This record gives sequence, structure tokens and C-alpha cells, in this order.
Amino acid sequence: MLISIHPLTWLMGAVAAAVGMFAEALCLLTIVLVHELGHAAAAKIYGWRIVKVELLPFGGKLETSEHSGRPLIEEWVVVLSGPFMHIPLAAAALCLFHAGIIEQAVYSLFFQLNVLIFLFNLLPVLPLDGGKMILLFLSFIRPYYYAYRLAIHISFFWLVCLLGAAVCFLPFYLQLLLTVSYITVQLLRMWKEKEYMFIRFLTSRFYEPVQLRMLCLHLDRRQTLLATVRRFRRNRTHFFIVDGEEDVTENQILNSFFQGKQSVGEVFKNDD
Repeated sequence: MLISIHPLTWLMGAVAAAVGMFAEALCLLTIVLVHELGHAAAAKIYGWRIVKVELLPFGGKLETSEHSGRPLIEEWVVVLSGPFMHIPLAAAALCLFHAGIIEQAVYSLFFQLNVLIFLFNLLPVLPLDGGKMILLFLSFIRPYYYAYRLAIHISFFWLVCLLGAAVCFLPFYLQLLLTVSYITVQLLRMWKEKEYMFIRFLTSRFYEPVQLRMLCLHLDRRQTLLATVRRFRRNRTHFFIVDGEEDVTENQILNSFFQGKQSVGEVFKNDD
């Protein structure tokens, strides 16, 4: 598993050392690394293909080759494993303090940063873990295409609310501005790439199908294939009944969609 450090992270670390904040930077880097390794360990257990763990100036990112085609329970465990790691981190720091290995000031700093990162990461804003939990919940009750779009809208709403609250009640500092700016850029990127991410979701289902609980949907021949695939849900394998008579599998729908066919009725031309 590759662990990479973003160039800006090195730069901010150098700046922190230069201004006498090396201990803060080291504590922050340790917490973020253990957090991301928690995600990576859970993903590894489920056999996910891990590309890398990247340490960013404002947090970390686990990059995998899975594109929302895995069962929801797996993704829930992977998402929750990161925040869970803050518990053993706190316990380890407490043990080191009582053993006399670290001083009171270092322990207090580590404890405060650990709690701060834990709470901040649970905010309902993508790409934070709290935002991913919102997306997973929406994916359970709505088709993936619409759940993804709604999760981004919700994230923008909460980001604006949180920024307003921070401006009103918290003292201004550069780290907050940089973090909010980074999250805003990531949300804008996610919105711009929403159709691309949806196609990756469909491609994953077509080429790497996972047998899930069956969901039966009713179609008519005049319905477009685009509208049909937008009804696909996470954690379900779809089975279709067309005009109350003929059966169509999820694989047939996807095959026709990727061939460029337009309507459900054209699916049956594959058999001619």
C-alpha cells in the first residue's frame, strides 16, 4: 500500500517548524495518518483494491479502485473505521502520559487535536466522513444518481452554514479559511464530475457485478434507457418486467445502454 504526502503538506510542515509549531504539525500528521490507515485496514479486509493513502494539508484521503459497486455494509464499515481510530489514539496518548513518556502539555495538545479532527470529520459535508455517511444513507433510500446529487446539495448547504457560524463565533485564522476553501473546491469538482462518477458506477456494476438482494422494477418499452439506469440503487441487483410481460436482467439493460441504444424496447433487438 502506497502512502504519499502531498507537496503542500511538506510545505506547511516546514512553515510550522519555522514558526515553532512543529509539535502541533507532528500531532496532526500522526492523527490523520492513523485515521486513514483505519479506513485502509477495513478496505483491505474486504478485498478492496487500494491505490494509495495520501496525506493532504487539510486531512487525508484513501483512494481505491472501487466505484460504489460494493455492498453498502462494506462501505459503512470502511467509512466508520477512520473515526473509530480516534478512540485507540486517545487511549494510547493517555497511557503514554501516565507512563511519563510524554508531558502534560503534549498530551493536552494531542487530546485537543484528536477531538477536533474527530468532530470536524463527522460534519455532514462531502468529502468528509460525515458527508459520506449522508451519501450512504441517501443511497439506501434513493437511486444512486439522485442520492449523489442530493448529497452534494446538502454538503453545500451545511458548508455555508458552518462557514457563517465560524465567521460569527470563531476568531479568524488562516487554517480555517484554507480548509473551507479546499472542501469547496472538492465539492465543485464532485458536482462537475457527477455524470462521470455515475458512469463509473454503472461500469463497475456491468464488469464487476456483485450479487445483491433482488429489486424488481416495472418498465414500459417507450422508457429511455438513461431514465432506467438512473433508477439503479446501491445494494440491489435489479430485475425488470417490461409492459407487465417480458423479463429483462440488469446486465441486459446495461449492455444495451453501453451499446448506445436509446429505449427499453431496443433491448429486445439483441435477440434478433
